[in-house]
Amino acid sequence: MGSFKKYEILEHPSDVGLKVYAGTIGGLFEICAEGMFSIICRLEKVEKSETRSVSLFENNEMRLDEFMILWLDKLLYLHEVESMLFSSFRVLKLEVGNGISGLDAEVNGEKINLLKHELHISIKAPTYHMLQVKKDCSTGLWTGQVIFDV
Repeated sequence: MGSFKKYEILEHPSDVGLKVYAGTIGGLFEICAEGMFSIICRLEKVEKSETRSVSLFENNEMRLDEFMILWLDKLLYLHEVESMLFSSFRVLKLEVGNGISGLDAEVNGEKINLLKHELHISIKAPTYHMLQVKKDCSTGLWTGQVIFDV
């Protein structure tokens, strides 16, 4: 969805976090997912051989930061339950407003292979501690921050 993307890993006592920048809100969701998986593993080693469709829908209007947590939780669920690593993320549709919250995305990756993949840190969950999603009106850039429980 977005063309400008960037993230940096934040050191946090007993946890790890991300500071994320993107040109669009969809791009922010994509790069936050990429950053999360870069904490888990070495992304360069993860092939994009399998695709998963991810759809999230809530019958209420969530804040963008709350919806970010839902997105990252869903990806961690797929990582844990299906033993998957993802290295490519594409948000196809993101809508938060008018009483609903929805997201459609495609993620690409492959099954975990311990002979091939370098696993770094096991992430338990994204947290609400220091959580932030906002648009900078002066630059037009979206910024986000999330701390992960490890």
